[in-house]
Amino acid sequence: MDINDLRRMLKAAADDMQIKAKAIEDLEAADTPDGDAIKAAVTEFEASEADFKKVQVKLTRAQSIEDAKAATATSELEAVTAPQAAPAAAANPEEKGIEIGFMAHALINAKGDRDKAVESLEKDGHSAVSAALSGASEGAGGVTLPRPQATQVIELLRPRVTVRASGAVVHDLPAGELRNARQATPASASYGGENAAMVESEPTFDKVEEKFRKLTSLVPVGNSLLRHSSASIAIMVRNDILREMGLKNDLAFLRFDGSGVLPKGLRHWALADHWEATVGKDPAVVEQAIRRIKSKVEDANVAMVAPGWIMRASAKNFLGSLRWPNGFKVFPSIDDNGTLHGFPIKVTSQIPDNLGVGGDETEVYFADFAEIMIGDALQITFGTSSEAAYVNQAGDTVSAWAQDLTLMRAIAEHDMAPMHDEAIAGLNGVGWSL
Repeated sequence: MDINDLRRMLKAAADDMQIKAKAIEDLEAADTPDGDAIKAAVTEFEASEADFKKVQVKLTRAQSIEDAKAATATSELEAVTAPQAAPAAAANPEEKGIEIGFMAHALINAKGDRDKAVESLEKDGHSAVSAALSGASEGAGGVTLPRPQATQVIELLRPRVTVRASGAVVHDLPAGELRNARQATPASASYGGENAAMVESEPTFDKVEEKFRKLTSLVPVGNSLLRHSSASIAIMVRNDILREMGLKNDLAFLRFDGSGVLPKGLRHWALADHWEATVGKDPAVVEQAIRRIKSKVEDANVAMVAPGWIMRASAKNFLGSLRWPNGFKVFPSIDDNGTLHGFPIKVTSQIPDNLGVGGDETEVYFADFAEIMIGDALQITFGTSSEAAYVNQAGDTVSAWAQDLTLMRAIAEHDMAPMHDEAIAGLNGVGWSL
């Protein structure tokens, strides 16, 4: 049982306490309270409270163990990697998260056996990495890496996923689900006479829910490479994980529709009147459409803490080259400093350019990304197999055994939701490619 299981159990125990407390309140509020029934309800509440405290103690202990192992792994890593009697030097950013690559590499060679993977790392001199891996939990899904190491992967995904990179707020989903209250309609204020009755204000509230959405990445690795143990192989494995998970995560947070087990992306969170259906190539039409979608967000009283644009590179290049009849650029800031109307642009190939009836439309997103919440489990689970088969991007079934491959499966869990839908706007550009 890992720490997230305990968190889910703690939440369930708290919910049960709330139900039991409500039952007591209902009995006490009755016209003729039944003393025996109240006494029995109080007993049930106390039992539920005792269960909560037991789980709370276990969770506190598990958290302490995880923190201790993380501290041990960090101190050992510093002892192994820090040069002795040498001047301080900045860490190589290219090697960030390399521990994940070493762990995955060892687990693959050990066919998912954590203990054998730890022994292998120790033998190769990576005692700091083996110390961290020894604290990983095992389950039916594979080996779940300790949170301090898994968090490095999530940090490295940030620049690869445009919604994350644009300033979305990432927070932990401690029990697999999170409900955030939000104000749906605001309070009102009005002027009145000296002795006139004040007009009441009735703001309304609703909630934003986030649940774990499981993202899986299946990466085939040649066994000839796995027979070697070096930093370059570890980095290659790490990069494979990041590339596959990053591309899918980027697409999900932008365009998935939220059906079934899928996250709901910005395109489907955007309100209907915040989206421009089809915008042609005329400079005046394009300029007005860009201003309109920006105004939709600004006019909704959004704070504009971290506003920005997301689009395909070809759409950015189209806008950057767009000129008025007199030859002046419509959006000179795109080439000058990578901004549009003063706000930064992020580009991704995950936005299609073949949408619409004519197959020549693309999408442009504008949002205050401080309003976008990403709930993350902050953990990665690895599983491996050298016997399984997989379907490649061409639709062909490939046997890992026949091709001398090992399949590495990485699983992450997260979800995304905006605090307010009004913070998102966008358009479909027609023929916006060079």
